[in-house]
Amino acid sequence: MKKIFIFYSLIILTVFGFIYGCSEVKDNVVMAPTTSFHGEGWLNPASTNFHGKTIAADNWNPGMCKSCHGADYNGGTAQVSCLTCHENGPESCNTCHGNDNHIYPPKSLFGNTLNTQTGVGAHDKHMNSDTTQRFTAVVECEECHLPVSSFSDPNHIANTNSTATLVFGNLAKTVTEGVTPNPTWDKGTQTCSGTYCHGNFKNGNTTNTANFITPNSAGCGTCHGNPTTGNPLPGGTHPQGWTLNKCYLCHGAVINSAGVIINQSRHVNGAVDFGVNN
Repeated sequence: MKKIFIFYSLIILTVFGFIYGCSEVKDNVVMAPTTSFHGEGWLNPASTNFHGKTIAADNWNPGMCKSCHGADYNGGTAQVSCLTCHENGPESCNTCHGNDNHIYPPKSLFGNTLNTQTGVGAHDKHMNSDTTQRFTAVVECEECHLPVSSFSDPNHIANTNSTATLVFGNLAKTVTEGVTPNPTWDKGTQTCSGTYCHGNFKNGNTTNTANFITPNSAGCGTCHGNPTTGNPLPGGTHPQGWTLNKCYLCHGAVINSAGVIINQSRHVNGAVDFGVNN
């Protein structure tokens, strides 16, 4: 009888220990992360369920992500860090537009990369730090958009139609002798008109219109002169009949005898650079 009692006592103790042990594990368990919580395609840019598209549909508001992934996106209660893919954080400027080298398109908000696509257009020609890629001084973001200091800045995401707001800065409004620009952006045709940058200056082609998604619409001569004949200026005080190969005689600090811009920072910069070394 005593042996039976001992036998059953050992069984009861073993079962109790097993139950207690399991309860300790449950109290400390960390659930393994799974993408199934969001559904298939959450991490696939090609999927209609891609998380970037969901955020875009919510007016580009990643705040909802913080409730699970933490205020710093580094895990939170979900124990899944957004920084694994977004090294500089989901609110970094080039997360939604730009690439590893710059913050401006391409790529655009919708992933487009061609300069003939809306949202990409001539961004690179205006802003590329490589002087071989542009003909003018670098155009800063604030020359076409409201200044932005952070992701949550009211100037950053201020509308619900997923398009950037275009507001002309000081450069486009530069006043020259007798000419006051009236910059206008036409979203439908993707064109700029009335801007200092594209001809609205003294002796310039004041009626010139530049198309943002037509790469050759702002070729040499379109802002001042005749792009067909190569004459740098059709009227005004300049000697008539000159070609690009003569510009250097008065603007040698900007352009050379081959008609190549050699100092982009001094071209379309709000001032006339006259002389060889000035």
